[in-house]
Amino acid sequence: MKRSFNTISNGSSSMCKGDETLEGLVVAVTDLSNNQAERKGKYWTALICDSNQNINRITKYLSSKTICSLHVKMLQYLKDQTGIKLNKLRSSGDRVYTTTNETTAITKPVVFTPTCTRIVSIREVQSMSDGDCVTLTCNIVDIGSDDAVVFNNGEKRVQKLKRTLVVSGKTDSLEMTLWQNHFSSVQQNVCYTIKLAKIKVFNAEVSITTGIYTTFDRIEDIGETNCSDSTLISHESTLTGVITSIALLEKQCACPACYSTNVECYDKTIKCNSCKSRSLNVANGVDRDRLKISIMNIDGTALDLNVNAEKIRVLLNQSNHRELFEADLIENEDVLIALSSMNVSVCYKTKTKHISTIKIIDRDE
Repeated sequence: MKRSFNTISNGSSSMCKGDETLEGLVVAVTDLSNNQAERKGKYWTALICDSNQNINRITKYLSSKTICSLHVKMLQYLKDQTGIKLNKLRSSGDRVYTTTNETTAITKPVVFTPTCTRIVSIREVQSMSDGDCVTLTCNIVDIGSDDAVVFNNGEKRVQKLKRTLVVSGKTDSLEMTLWQNHFSSVQQNVCYTIKLAKIKVFNAEVSITTGIYTTFDRIEDIGETNCSDSTLISHESTLTGVITSIALLEKQCACPACYSTNVECYDKTIKCNSCKSRSLNVANGVDRDRLKISIMNIDGTALDLNVNAEKIRVLLNQSNHRELFEADLIENEDVLIALSSMNVSVCYKTKTKHISTIKIIDRDE
C-alpha cells in the first residue's frame, strides 16, 4: 500500500491527543539511551503485556535529563510484578505507544501471568509463531564464529556482528542468533535462563534471536540435555574448483532497530512486524560490495557462495589480470573469463555460505 505524506500527516494529527490508556504487567524496561535523532536527547522503552497476552511497546523521549520519574516507576513495577495502568498515551498503531507530558502510572490489579515470561521447553518453542517472545532454560552447547551484517541507519552504513549458537534443553535443541551487545553475556557449556528471546521461523525452521529486551541469568547445571547432531554448528568447510558464474548479491531487507527480517519493505520505509517500528528504507536492492559466485568442483557439482568483492579483485591482481582490477566485475565479461581460467581453493562458513578465504592453486593440487 502506497502512503502519501498528506495521509500520514492527517492520520497522525488524530493520534496526537494522547488520550490512550493501557493496562497490564511490565515485562521489560531498557536503560536510558541516547536518541540518535536528537543528539542532546535521550529515551527509554518498555514492554507491557496486556490481559490478552499481547506485547505493547512504550517509548518515552526526554530532553537532556538523566533522571525520569516515570522510568523509575516502571522499573519498580517490573521488580514487584504488580499490575500497572498508564494513561494519556499517544498511539501510533500496532500496539506501539509514546508517552506524553501528562502520562501517569498507577497500580492496577491484574489476574493473569504473561506467557512470554513463563519458562517453556525447547519442544514448546518449536510449535510457537514467528515473532513471539519466549523464556527458556538451556545449556549453551556451541558458539559459532563472528558474522558481519551491514545495516543502513539513516544515511550511515552500520556494521553489526552476530554469532550462531546451539542451545539445548531437556527435550530438544535449536539455534540462537546472538547479537554483539550480548557477546559477553554467555559462555559455552554454561546454563542460563534466557528471558524474552524472540522466535524466528524461516523456511519452516524455528530458531530464536536476541533483542534489546533479552536477558541472560546464569543458573546451576540443568543436567543431561537432548542435543541433535543436526543443530551442531559446522563452522567452516573447504572447496576446490573453478568459478563458473558471478553476480551481485541481493540485499535482504531487515529492520535497523531489531535486525529482524520479518518486515514489510516499501519504497521509502521499512515496517517491522517484530518490534513494531517503522524506519527509513535507504538501502539499495543490491550490495555492490558483496558478490555471489558459483564454484564447480572436479565432480561437476556447483555450489553458490557469497564473497566480498575485494577478494575477487585481489585474485585478478594476483593472476596477472591487473587491467581488470578496476573493471566492473559483473558487466565486463573478461572478468568471468579470467576467473574461470583459475583453479581456486575456498574456505567458507557452512551456515552463511560466506567465503572467508579464497586463493589460487595449481591445477595439480
